[in-house]
Amino acid sequence: MTNGMWNPSKTGILTHGENGGFVFIEGGPVFDELKETAVDWVEPLAIEATEQEIADFLAHQRASMPPISPLQGILTLGEVEWGKVLAFRDGVGEDGESLATWQQKVIIDQASDWVRTSQNIAFFGFLLGYTDAQMDTLFIAAAQVRA
Repeated sequence: MTNGMWNPSKTGILTHGENGGFVFIEGGPVFDELKETAVDWVEPLAIEATEQEIADFLAHQRASMPPISPLQGILTLGEVEWGKVLAFRDGVGEDGESLATWQQKVIIDQASDWVRTSQNIAFFGFLLGYTDAQMDTLFIAAAQVRA
């Protein structure tokens, strides 16, 4: 496991599981070990804001997220979730045509980095059924991965 992030109430830590994906740990020796290095979860500010202000803030936050490597993203997604992307890449429709376009296959196989605001990365999120918040969490967690 790698370092994790505190949940807002600091009752548990979100970290990477041994088989990929995320694990939420609420107590025990692993929790005690990780709490020494867990990074703070950024809690929302208790202010009144319009929907547009919130949208602008989130857009700015997402644009300022550093790119992650495909290795960081794939390890954070885990085997099952990344398997869904690969199944799409290799899938064939009822008409015998490939589900993925040539461009999508190149991005899946050859991207040198993943940028949070990229439409191609947004497509990964759509493919996996992830919300914007889940994609944010993926990028935050993946940035902590060191291989």
